[in-house]
Amino acid sequence: MYGIIKEENSRCKVNNRIFELFIYNHMTTKLIIDNRTITKYNFKENFINDDGSLNIELVLIKFQQFMKEQYSSIDADFIEREGRLLFLAFIKPIINGVGFDFKEVQISEEKRLDIVITYHSFKYIIELKIWNGQKYHEKGIRQLYDYLDVFSEYKGYLIIYNFNKNKEYKQEKINLKDKEIFAVYV
Repeated sequence: MYGIIKEENSRCKVNNRIFELFIYNHMTTKLIIDNRTITKYNFKENFINDDGSLNIELVLIKFQQFMKEQYSSIDADFIEREGRLLFLAFIKPIINGVGFDFKEVQISEEKRLDIVITYHSFKYIIELKIWNGQKYHEKGIRQLYDYLDVFSEYKGYLIIYNFNKNKEYKQEKINLKDKEIFAVYV
């Protein structure tokens, strides 16, 4: 009926990806707990602003919380590439169906951005760094500033992986000239 469902190998299957996403989103908005229906629950919607943009700061804070809960000292042999994979796996369910993630995007001067997220018509530039001291941190901030300048973006995002024993899980807003950088330490 209406071409929503088809038969494939004697099984019922959703006919196309759009219907599949619509049905999935509808089903995830209803949870049955103790014979009560909780409506309008959708994990993805918790991260969407009224204008349809992604609340990337909240995403980064939740990622920080996730890392705080899951990190173990066994993970000390960690490289930036693994940090990118972890973050992309974390954000995929949030942007899936609407947004896209791009890693190692090449820009002018043969430079590479760590991650670019597009969501509707919005673009988010995210740089990943491992904490190696204040001097290296400042260099990373200037690098992100340059990337934002190339794309004429006002705001950028920085994830700092810190493996020191006395690390703080914190967030900060860094204003550099005409740019704002939101940084989380994980």
